[in-house]
Formats: sequence, C-alpha cells, structure tokens
Amino acid sequence: MFKFNLKSEINEIDGVYQFKINFPSFEGLQFVSMYLLQVGESYVLIDAGLSFSDCEKIFFSGLKNLKISINDLKYLIITHEHPDHIGIAKAIKRKNPDIQVVTHEITNNLMRWMTDPKNLEEAKKSAETSSLRLMEYGVSEGQGKKVFQYMTSFRSFTQYHKPDRFLQDNDELSINSNKLKIIWTPGHSIGHICVFDEQKQYLFSGDHILSRITPHIGAFLPNPITDRGNDFTNILDLYLKSLDRIDRLNSKIIFPAHQEIIYNPHERILDIKKHHENRLIEIAKTIEKEPKTPFRISQLHFGENLSEINTFLALSEVLSHLIYLEHQNKVKRIEKNKKIFFIKRSTS
Repeated sequence: MFKFNLKSEINEIDGVYQFKINFPSFEGLQFVSMYLLQVGESYVLIDAGLSFSDCEKIFFSGLKNLKISINDLKYLIITHEHPDHIGIAKAIKRKNPDIQVVTHEITNNLMRWMTDPKNLEEAKKSAETSSLRLMEYGVSEGQGKKVFQYMTSFRSFTQYHKPDRFLQDNDELSINSNKLKIIWTPGHSIGHICVFDEQKQYLFSGDHILSRITPHIGAFLPNPITDRGNDFTNILDLYLKSLDRIDRLNSKIIFPAHQEIIYNPHERILDIKKHHENRLIEIAKTIEKEPKTPFRISQLHFGENLSEINTFLALSEVLSHLIYLEHQNKVKRIEKNKKIFFIKRSTS
C-alpha cells in the first residue's frame, strides 16, 4: 500500500455520504469518490478508493466522525477493476468480515487474472502482443516498448480480493424494503456496472458517466477475457447503447466516481453522446482523402506531444471510433507494409 498525503472531505446528500479524496490530477480527474448509501439501518459502500494508506485512514476516521460502525456496512459494490476503485477493499473486509463484497463476474475474472502470479508470463506475452499491435497501427518501436513497460507495471497497482458474490445485469440487492438494481454498462471497462437506487432514483455511475469529461472508451481489451460469448470488438457501440439504458431510468441525480455530482442526468447523457458523434465526424474527416494509420489519426486528433500512457489512450480511443465507423460501413481498413491504415469509404 502506498503512502501519500491526501486531502479529503465528506459531503452528505439525502442519506448519501460522499467520501471525496483528492489525489494528484490525472486526466483532469483530481479526486476519487467513495459513496456510502444509507438503506434503512444498514449501509452500502460503492467503490473502495485508492490503495494508499492515507485513503484507508480517511475512510475509517470518516466513519468514526459520522458515528457509523464499520459493522453496519452490509455490501461493498465494486463498479470495475481499475485501481482507484478497489484500493482498500481488503482493509474493509478485514475490519468487517461480514460485509459482502460484490462485483460483476467479468470484473472478478479480470482482477484475478491480473494479480495471479501464475499468469505473470502470460500477462507479459499479452502486453508484448499489444505492443506489436501498436506498431501495426503506426506507433514506433521505441514508443511501443515504453507502452509495454507501462502495461506490465500496471499489474502492481491492482490488489485482488475474491468477492463474496458475482453480479449480473439486472440483478437486484434487496435491503429491507429497498432495492438496488445492477446495470451492466460495458464501455470504460467491459465488466463495468452502475448501481440504481430505485426508491430514490439515484444512479451511482462509477466511471461510466462523468460531469465534465468523457471516460476513456478504448479498443485494447485485457486478455484473456471470460466473456460468456459476448463480442466486445465494437466497444463504443456497447457504451452508447448502455448510455441509452441509463437514460431510460430517469435518474434524479448521478453520483460519479470522479468530478462533480450530476443534477441534470438526461442533459449530461445527451452531451456525452453528442461528444462522441462529433469525434466520429472529425476522425472520418481526417481520412477523407487519403488513408492514415490509427496512430497518425490520433496525433491529428489529440496532438503529438503526449506522454507514453496518453499516447496509448489516444490511440485506443481513436481505434474504438474507427471500429465503430467500420461496423457502419463508413470506413475501411487497408493493410500495407505490415501496417494498418483506415480510409473513409466513398458515398457515391
């Protein structure tokens, strides 16, 4: 566990406690939120923050100040496997062995695969394969190696604790007379879930919907994936469809894991869909006259002076949009000299 000087605040919104924990800004996120939802005399915690010792202290001292016993927490729901959402899950389970830690089954499979030492060599091979694919998409060998180093080091930030229960789409957690509905929302992560409080019409969106930026929707997927026959190739299409599902819930408030609480859910969802619509148009325009590699398209769209991780994220984001356009038969890919190019299809 990492030591860091973190600042925090606790906000209360109609029975929901937001543990807002600041950390060094990454992609404009600035803080991560854990949400404690009161249901009758019990509590449900949504996400487990960062794997920093300060985060653990902040959470447990916050409970003490609120005069809430850790033993009053009935469930810990993990929205997805990224390190800033599972950080102190083990510490919480250690202090309250009766708490039920729950995730989507795909999220569990990903966490288990990433952290099992038996899979270390397989993970390295998977990362190496991904770095080779980067070069096919136009990234230089040197940049590909740097991204490979990042991808292999990412495992060290993930801590696995076997959940007590796996959740599927439309599952419900019944607590007293309340029901929390689980909505499977693949996109930012293929096992991502949102949690909907049907009584209050509150949605806990994890990273699926944020207030000011759009979550990363990328085409590079962890491997291997236990997907029960699902096809995640066109991940942007899955994300946009899951936005529509969320919109139909008519949530009153959305509680995201980063950035500000959203009090206009419908308008924010429309904004995100419009953002992706504009990005699809802009990407198609860059390959209107001549084919380009996905990497070159990402440079034209996001800029050229990016760090290794942002180079990877930009390429991954562009690829998800190219694949979406490809499925709509609006662009086509061309293989030449061991590289992949995309060009816009003629409408004539």
